[in-house]
Amino acid sequence: MKLINKVILTIIIFVCIIGCYFYINFIGGNRFTPLAAAKAQESVGKDVTVFDQVDLSWGKVFLIDTPNGERTAVVRKKGPFWFCNFVTTFDDVSKSDPIRTVGWLNYQYTAVNPPESVTLIAVISNDPQIAFIEVGDGSDRVKRKIETNKPLLVWWPKTFPGSNLKPLALSSEGKLLYEYRFAQENVTDTNTLKWYPVQ
Repeated sequence: MKLINKVILTIIIFVCIIGCYFYINFIGGNRFTPLAAAKAQESVGKDVTVFDQVDLSWGKVFLIDTPNGERTAVVRKKGPFWFCNFVTTFDDVSKSDPIRTVGWLNYQYTAVNPPESVTLIAVISNDPQIAFIEVGDGSDRVKRKIETNKPLLVWWPKTFPGSNLKPLALSSEGKLLYEYRFAQENVTDTNTLKWYPVQ
């Protein structure tokens, strides 16, 4: 009888420990699926649409449309769970612009070896004159065709120092139409970071 009581007590303690582990991880934002982990972030929320994603060996990046604007969410594996540890936001204030950045990320997690890295930019245009987006740094600079009202995603499995991507929007003839930059040179006010027409 004492042996049975010890076994039952051991099982109860084990179940309590496992239950506490799962509960603590759940309130900390961990979830069983990558998208659920992204939705657990307050700046993302539940009412979302994923319009693109990047699958990496160490995790996923979701490009998400929310009622408050676009979000770029990094989701990493953490034991049996997924955890969203980084979100960039693009609010709805620029929805009327002829070209908008709807995803941007220059991310590196160095607590692991090798470090987990990704850089991306996602752009959408409603200007039919825009045919190409040119973006990147040095030998990683690329020129990609963009379709009207359809997001274009460009990404690299690495990070770039600072804001070296220098995104440009070009016509089909290669004429520079827009550049992604701050309103004033050497003034890094993120509220002014957007696509500006080239005069």
